[in-house]
Amino acid sequence: MMKSLYVTLFSAALLFGCGGGGGGDDAASTDTPAAASPAPAAPATPVETVPEVSTAKFEDLVIPDGFDLITTYDMPISIDLDTSEPMSLSIYSDFNIADDGTIMPIAGSRIISGQIANGDFNGVIAATGSLKNLLIEAWYPDPNIPPFQTVVPVNADGINISN
Repeated sequence: MMKSLYVTLFSAALLFGCGGGGGGDDAASTDTPAAASPAPAAPATPVETVPEVSTAKFEDLVIPDGFDLITTYDMPISIDLDTSEPMSLSIYSDFNIADDGTIMPIAGSRIISGQIANGDFNGVIAATGSLKNLLIEAWYPDPNIPPFQTVVPVNADGINISN
């Protein structure tokens, strides 16, 4: 046991006594000894920090009236367009309106897309409180017919569209 202690102390003294190497300085060395560095200051007495312990209990929480932790809600959407042709439907949560009034959806904001028959769609989407408006587009198979586009405000009771 004592032998291990001596080896450990000797190794520690060797490591601390040697210090660092010469470093990568390519300048010619001189025979002048380096100035002695001052002895390190004695370490300060460590201060033990004690974390504060909360005495609050779950029963102590106050929840205001009307507070709801649910961040989404189901919003029904009903679309009834006057057509017998199949259409491609897309609903977006974000879009830009150009100076000429053209509505341009932002592809990454598409909520749903799919085919609808006879211009009819009845579905439910998950909406959030930050959702303010929706762009609803319905494209005809014939590219010469302009698409149906409308921007509608979000309504928790649902959205109904017909033409």
